[in-house]
Amino acid sequence: MDPYPIGSLLGDLATVAGLILLGALFVAAEIALISLRDSQVRQLSSRGKRGAKVAHLATNPNRFLAAAQVGVTVCGFLSAALGAEKLGVYVIPKLIDLGLSDEAASATSLVGVTLVIAYFSLVFGELVPKRLALFRTEEISLWSAGAIDVTAKLFRPIIWLLSRSTDVVVRIFGIDPKEQRSQMSEEELLDLVTGHAALTAEERDIVEEVFNASERQVHEVMVPRTEVDFMDASLTVGKAIALAVDRAHSRYPVVRGSTDEVIGFIHVRDLLDTSLVSAGGKIQELVRNIMFLPGTKGVLPALTEMRNQRQHLAIVLDEYGGTDGIVTLEDLVECLIGDIKDEYDTDEAEVSMESRTGDFEVDGLISIDDLREETGIEIPEGPYETASGFVMHFLGRIPVEHDVVGVNGIRITVLTMEGKRAGQLLISRN
Repeated sequence: MDPYPIGSLLGDLATVAGLILLGALFVAAEIALISLRDSQVRQLSSRGKRGAKVAHLATNPNRFLAAAQVGVTVCGFLSAALGAEKLGVYVIPKLIDLGLSDEAASATSLVGVTLVIAYFSLVFGELVPKRLALFRTEEISLWSAGAIDVTAKLFRPIIWLLSRSTDVVVRIFGIDPKEQRSQMSEEELLDLVTGHAALTAEERDIVEEVFNASERQVHEVMVPRTEVDFMDASLTVGKAIALAVDRAHSRYPVVRGSTDEVIGFIHVRDLLDTSLVSAGGKIQELVRNIMFLPGTKGVLPALTEMRNQRQHLAIVLDEYGGTDGIVTLEDLVECLIGDIKDEYDTDEAEVSMESRTGDFEVDGLISIDDLREETGIEIPEGPYETASGFVMHFLGRIPVEHDVVGVNGIRITVLTMEGKRAGQLLISRN
């Protein structure tokens, strides 16, 4: 009669395999719980008892990490020890039959069985469960939370000792063991979102613009005072209509004598009252209240404030309380989704490229950031925001036509002037 029946062999193999798979459960649980994002933990906490248990475990990483490691270590130790002992009795006689001595057969069996168990442990007990946990984080967390919680309770004294020992060692490296893991940075979040395969190119562009807008201030997107069409409060309605027809804006800031004395704004619809035209009425009778925003206010907070107050136009103030320019709701929205054109907008581009020479002709009011984004040309940062401002700063005086500025391997030529600032600029690479 066979001293080692096949049933006994299958039972021993099943025991070792079961220990490997049990260890795989702890490995998968550890990776899944570590990989959970805060948003996932919050969502799982509302999904019944198992979800609440996952959330509870996630708040105490020392506890679940120690429990998982205890489970992995115990299962690994038992699978190796039992495997070498139980399976060795089947292997040693075969090796002796091949001519090995008892000692050599025992040693060879120990090494061979251990290596085979190590192979299956690595593949099925480590690599496969880790890979699965990365792809099925929430499902495995819910499925394994109970086992981790039970293990933590059964081995509470051991886990307490392991946790305290870990805290001591971690403090040696200058880390507070109670410190929460660092939050994802804005750059990492942007890379994560824009790199998501589910987003289209247009959606990625919008997300990126939203992140960029969070760092921009109102004065960066406003229309500067020198480019604003103001109306004086003393204007008659008839003259205001003539100006409105010529300028084709829907709203005009109204001033009293000086552009620093803005008293409100007027909408072109307000000028449609023919009785005021015939009576020679003044536009100051039609003035509406207008918002004032500091130039240092963020674009997104300004957008929220203008929406809440149902305002489409705001005066931007400098640090001295003077008028710096205006900003419209459209200007702020364009920071998020790009340019919005209507039937009155011109098709003139801020940047046009000379196909023959590769030079760029740009509007002097283009911002340094937009110039870099559209042309790749880097202009040194300084106390200016536009290409025209850079030219004036570099020259140290008001520029004139044909002035040339050279910096960083580029040459900037003033093509036209608009008042006391550079209008069109030609940018060439040396």
